[in-house]
Amino acid sequence: MLETFFIPEIRKLHKFFSAIFQQDGAPPHFSIDVRRYLDDHFPGRWIGRGGSIRWAPRSPHLTPLDFFLWGHIKSNIYKTPIKDIAELKGRIETEIKSISKEILYNGFSNISK
Repeated sequence: MLETFFIPEIRKLHKFFSAIFQQDGAPPHFSIDVRRYLDDHFPGRWIGRGGSIRWAPRSPHLTPLDFFLWGHIKSNIYKTPIKDIAELKGRIETEIKSISKEILYNGFSNISK
């Protein structure tokens, strides 16, 4: 998502691409590959565990995107009762895959204002 959507979209919004990026520090986002990618594209300008601007993992200070995106996903996942963990996982996967570029763009646009 960073390579195929976020970086191209943020470049459209910010002419000189000097944005500061904040990631949540979740274990999948803490891999060495992710941190190297962030170091390459946001040198000295990313907030998070292992970043140049330190931030506690799972910090209670969430970004607007956390509220927007998870609120959107949860509202669709829990429309009807869930039978078991397998169904929950399936719904989460389906919802993540169905997020349109327009929805992500709206979330990113609201953050940059």
